[in-house]
Amino acid sequence: MKLYQKVALVGASALAMTSPAFAVIDVTAATTAITTDGTAAITAVGGAIIGLAGVALVFKWAKGAIFG
Repeated sequence: MKLYQKVALVGASALAMTSPAFAVIDVTAATTAITTDGTAAITAVGGAIIGLAGVALVFKWAKGAIFG
């Protein structure tokens, strides 16, 4: 590639990067919603898993107490 082609390519790239398509987009509301809802969902699932583990331990203990 010749020098003038490289210069033209760099100029075209710089022009494309200043396009409104590359403007900054405010995503704070979306990330806040994902963080809040995601944390609530993960907390609920974690609580359910811990609850099921507790139930499994109670059944294991009861089975051991009965069938020794």
